[in-house]
Amino acid sequence: MREVRAFEDVYPAMDELVAELKAAGELRLAAILHHRMRQVAWTARSELFEELQNILTETLESDETTLPQLLRERMDRVLAIIISFLKAVEK
Repeated sequence: MREVRAFEDVYPAMDELVAELKAAGELRLAAILHHRMRQVAWTARSELFEELQNILTETLESDETTLPQLLRERMDRVLAIIISFLKAVEK
């Protein structure tokens, strides 16, 4: 997965994450993320990022989630950038 260092990196990283989730058999989560990223019209980047933050956080904190460790780490990295962006927007 490409390195996520800036807000613009979130978009390609999410596309890669969706592909990896599909390959790992996590079709429902992949479909949800793809839908939010590519099929919903957002009025602001912060709206999209808030939605992605909610989905990723809920997934990572769920006791029912059985994602491979590598996918969890990648989700954590993307989530950290999203949280950083949202904090910057709040100021």
